[in-house]
Amino acid sequence: MTTSLRLTGYALGMLLAVTVLGGGIIAWKWQDRPGLAELDWPIAESESSDGAAVTVTWLGISTLLFDDGETQILTDGTITRVPLAGLLTMRPLVSDIGQINFAMERFGMHRLAAVIPTHSHFDHAMDAGHIANRSAAVVLGSESTANIARGAGVPVDQYQILANGETRHFGEFTITLIEVRHAPIGPGEDGWFSGVISEPLEQPARFFEWKSGAVYSVIVSHPRGTSIVHSSAGFIEGALHEHKADVILLGVGGLSGLGAEYSARYWRETVRASGASKVFAIHFDDYTKQFGEVQLFPRVADDVILTADWIEDEASADGIQVRRLPFGVPVTLY
Repeated sequence: MTTSLRLTGYALGMLLAVTVLGGGIIAWKWQDRPGLAELDWPIAESESSDGAAVTVTWLGISTLLFDDGETQILTDGTITRVPLAGLLTMRPLVSDIGQINFAMERFGMHRLAAVIPTHSHFDHAMDAGHIANRSAAVVLGSESTANIARGAGVPVDQYQILANGETRHFGEFTITLIEVRHAPIGPGEDGWFSGVISEPLEQPARFFEWKSGAVYSVIVSHPRGTSIVHSSAGFIEGALHEHKADVILLGVGGLSGLGAEYSARYWRETVRASGASKVFAIHFDDYTKQFGEVQLFPRVADDVILTADWIEDEASADGIQVRRLPFGVPVTLY
């Protein structure tokens, strides 16, 4: 018995040592990242307007605040940031209500009509219900997104499940959700944590409980112009061919691991298919950093500099300049 206990203790000790060592290696590798200055994409500058322009404000990842001066539309709405240690230890996640309150006030979300998670992973949807509860906004999306809203106690008349291609109108904005695919990062063609959230998801919850659900390209139309928010670097061939846009906000996270050929196909099925003449890169920033702190992913996770080279090849062929948005600053779209 004593020998058995010693062996068990030894095994547990070894497991702990390996875990600590592995975590240390990941933490060390996580510091090896390129600087933003190495990224060739210039920062978009806001043009002066007569006050009637449609603007977009980027708040990190693929959280985008559209505003025409009367109505506001928010994609994703992720304000909470989860540090690397929290992901590695799989600690249950809880939305940072103080940070959400600060961001909503700081960025003037007083006319918010809709919150639209592009899919239901934690880095896209975990705060959507809490933002709805602090506004009159309706949460739009899949059954999975509705279950995130239900878990946050959002009133039933403040969330809606939309079918592929269905539209909703808010002020002069028209929102259309087009089903696409998540970037195939991880096992299977739909990547990590695919599947549906089948019951109300209450916080705290571990990050893998936020299943992707349906994944959307969000078409944000307005009499002044049309934008497409395509946050995940996946696509369904032909899905956007009939949906034209002036601007596309293009998620590039994970492309470096999918290869140059895949990136070229992705560009064709999003930017070229939509006919967009303006492209803003999104979802390239490390979401384990604090809200407002924009850093590129570490190379061990995603080589954004390599991705930018591939994207630039396609953009140059089409005569398009890819830009990135400044954090927290409204940029005129049209």
